Amino acid sequence: MLPEIQNYISTLRERRADLLQTLDGLSADALNWRPLPDDANSLYALAFHSLGAERRWIHEVVGQRKIDRDREAEFRARGDDVPALRSLYDAVTRESEEILARLVEADLETVRPEPQPHTVRWCILHVVEHYNEHLGQMRLTRQLWENRHARLNEI
Repeated sequence: MLPEIQNYISTLRERRADLLQTLDGLSADALNWRPLPDDANSLYALAFHSLGAERRWIHEVVGQRKIDRDREAEFRARGDDVPALRSLYDAVTRESEEILARLVEADLETVRPEPQPHTVRWCILHVVEHYNEHLGQMRLTRQLWENRHARLNEI
């Protein structure tokens, strides 16, 4: 396997682990809570959407496999526990790593025309960037959840 690909796999494993760790110990109420009901996403929805984005970019665009995805539904996703979500992450991880492991140097500069022309390398890095973006949002959302009553106690 190319060292560059191994680096991408390791980085994606770290981001997924960080994301799932953000959910550890939370109740269903916490997982599904939205800081602004009409303008913010729940922790569960962000985690589910991040997984959908990985499937889109790595499985469909890079791996050229057909997937079923309803992006808008990802933001409405609700879940009662983290273990079920971890199982989904495990399955997606296995498929992503299988796709990435088969790539050779020339593949990384291959341009995939849809949804817009991007190299395979760009698509992989986009997934890493996407995880980082939502991980930051999730950490902030968890802090808001954990401190949602603190301000009221100060008044």
